[in-house]
Amino acid sequence: MKIALLGLGTVGTGVVNVLENNKEKIAGLTGETLTISHVLVNNIDKEREVELGGAVITDDIDKIIEDDTIDIVIEVMGGIENTKDILNAFLEKGIHVVSANKDMLAEHIDELVGTANKNNAQLLYEASVAGGIPVIRGIEHSLNSNEITKVLGILNGTTNYILSKMTIDGWSYDQALDDAKAKGYAEADPTNDVEGIDAKRKIVLLSRLAYDRTVNMEEVPVTGISGVDITDIKNAARENLTLKLLGKSEFRDGTLAISVEPILLPSDHQLAGVNYEKNAVFVNGNAVGEAMFYGPGAGSLETASAVVSDLINVIRSKDSNHKNFAPDEPAEIKTGGDTGEYYVRLKSDGGDEKLESELDALSIGFRRIEADGDFVIRTQVLSSRKIEELKQNDAVRVEAVYQIDGVE
Repeated sequence: MKIALLGLGTVGTGVVNVLENNKEKIAGLTGETLTISHVLVNNIDKEREVELGGAVITDDIDKIIEDDTIDIVIEVMGGIENTKDILNAFLEKGIHVVSANKDMLAEHIDELVGTANKNNAQLLYEASVAGGIPVIRGIEHSLNSNEITKVLGILNGTTNYILSKMTIDGWSYDQALDDAKAKGYAEADPTNDVEGIDAKRKIVLLSRLAYDRTVNMEEVPVTGISGVDITDIKNAARENLTLKLLGKSEFRDGTLAISVEPILLPSDHQLAGVNYEKNAVFVNGNAVGEAMFYGPGAGSLETASAVVSDLINVIRSKDSNHKNFAPDEPAEIKTGGDTGEYYVRLKSDGGDEKLESELDALSIGFRRIEADGDFVIRTQVLSSRKIEELKQNDAVRVEAVYQIDGVE
């Protein structure tokens, strides 16, 4: 069985290594001899760290698309629009595709699935959301007897590493970011990670599966961690609360509340103990109750593990009349009006008495949190609209606000 590998970077190299190191087990599971017949690269003259045998190494995608001997395509090269067009071309030929490309899939998965289903091809993408963690298959297959009501996830290792260093070691945001870059967890330009864009793409893919709805990524509100102050992490710790950047979605009464933002969790919550570069996804179903998927969210072999698992599953079901999961109803996304407790740090030229007066005027119940020289409160349960009113009050300055989740 011939495989075309599109991309030979960190993950592509890992795929080659997993296929070689575990070839006997994979052959036993699939009953097939797997051969990487084509590899698409940017530079055909670059020396490679892996042995590719007799594979055709090319920078011309048309040579691969036009080759009718290819059975399966593995896409680990990244890119969005051009990559979508390339994968569509393979799916139109009935060639199965395995992808790790969450950027492209979050925007175009419904189009690609439509093409795949018309041509009896499979599109699998386990590695796109949480690296080596089997959460896609877990939701689509293992939890498919459940009505899932909530998905909460630490979906980005870079931001989790930064927040862990701030929380555990007391570092500033800038110190933690520099350390993440030095260790290779953060890119030279970390915007996609620290501003929550990467996590947004992943929560969109998970929510689509969990609730059987298409999700417009542009409607998902996002707040990153670049504005997080170590002061608030320390203040929250006095309340036994831990700050995490979470992709969060909840489906109730036919509407979807979805966001990416830093959220405070009770320090004994399962996700609060997930630290440094690890990822985890917390799922609530009406039959299983609470379940959590935990593990490495990135890495060469770790991500390749999920890619090759998809490859094995494609081969084992290639002769079936498989139809890819294809929701046909768009999610009605709820905007505003969420209720919950909030952590708020405030200032006013009128001092504490003025702050208390303004909070009372807005009917915001609260209690003070011990803080060095700051006015910090934990609110009673209230609507997010009250927080917006507070932010718009000219008599106060809201310097930090975080929703508190996971409280029983």
